[in-house]
Amino acid sequence: MNSVKLTGNRARVRRYRAVHRRFDYTPSPDVLPIIEHHLNIGTDCCVAGVIDYLIRSGERAITGNGGQ
Repeated sequence: MNSVKLTGNRARVRRYRAVHRRFDYTPSPDVLPIIEHHLNIGTDCCVAGVIDYLIRSGERAITGNGGQ
């Protein structure tokens, strides 16, 4: 791979990370099948999207705020 491509990718990732915070997450063994299920049924096409969906759903269930 040429150095221009590497430099361009690093800059792109840096710009993305400046707006989108990253954190490492390893799902518990009992949670991984839930995430995989939602990937398989098409809730979202990536693990991050499924996790976002599940967190939002949990927040709505806890607060009773179904409209948000």
